[in-house]
Amino acid sequence: MASEIAYLPTLAQYPQWVRGPAHIVEDQVVLDTRRAEPYFIHEADNDLMFAFARLAADLDNLDERDVLAFVRRYGLLWHGAEDLSSGKCSEPLAEVWAEARFFLELLELYANLRDSVRSGSAGPLRTAKIDFSRYFGHKAADDETLMAQASLFLGEQVTEALEGCTHGVVSTALDASSSSPDRFLLSINPPNLLSLAYVRFAQVIVDRAPMVECSGCGQTFIPESGKQKYCTKSCASTSRWRRWKENQTNKQGT
Repeated sequence: MASEIAYLPTLAQYPQWVRGPAHIVEDQVVLDTRRAEPYFIHEADNDLMFAFARLAADLDNLDERDVLAFVRRYGLLWHGAEDLSSGKCSEPLAEVWAEARFFLELLELYANLRDSVRSGSAGPLRTAKIDFSRYFGHKAADDETLMAQASLFLGEQVTEALEGCTHGVVSTALDASSSSPDRFLLSINPPNLLSLAYVRFAQVIVDRAPMVECSGCGQTFIPESGKQKYCTKSCASTSRWRRWKENQTNKQGT
C-alpha cells in the first residue's frame, strides 16, 4: 500500500511491547511476566488487525483460548514492557472482547461502505451492525446521505482511538530499502497495542485498501491481488482438503 504515512519497525526509537504465555484468573487475562518476550511494537505482523477482530467474531462462542493465543502472539492491549515490574500485566477479559467486537464492527462498516460506493447503492450499509445514524439524530433520507453518515462516523471513531498517539519524523538511514539518508518519513507512534490496531486501520482507510471475505473461513482480509480468494495459504489448503473430503464422501454415498 502506498501511503504518505509509513512505518519502520527496524528503528529503535519505536516503543517496546511484550508478548508471551498468559492465563485466565478470575475473568482477567494475565501475562506471564517471567516468560514475556520484548519486541518493538511496530514489529507486530500485518495480521494484527484481523487477529484482534476475530477474538469476538462469534459472540455466542467466545473462547478464552483465542485471547491467550493472541497475547502470546502480540501481547496485552494496554500493558507493555514498562509494566513488567509493576504487577499490572493483566486486563479484564470482558473489556478485551468488547474492544475486539467494536473494532470488528468498524472493519465491517468500512467494507460495507466501499461496497456501497462501488455499487452506487447504500444497500450494504443497511446491514451494518452499528446504528451510526443515531449519532446524527436522524435517519438518512437517501443513499447518498447514508454513505456520507457512515464515512463521517468511521472517521470520527478512528480519530478518537488515535488520540493517545504521538507524531514524529523518522530517518530512513537504517532502512535497507531507502535510497538516500536525507529521506524522512512522518510516523505515528501508538502508546499501546490497541492504538496500533487503529493506526493500521487508519492506514487502510486512508489508502482505500480493499477488504474482502475469505472464501474459506469467511474472515475479512486485505488481498495482495485482485485474484486472491483466501486469507492465507493455509486457509486455501484447508479449503481444498475440505472440498476433496466432501467429494470423496459424495462418491461413497452414490
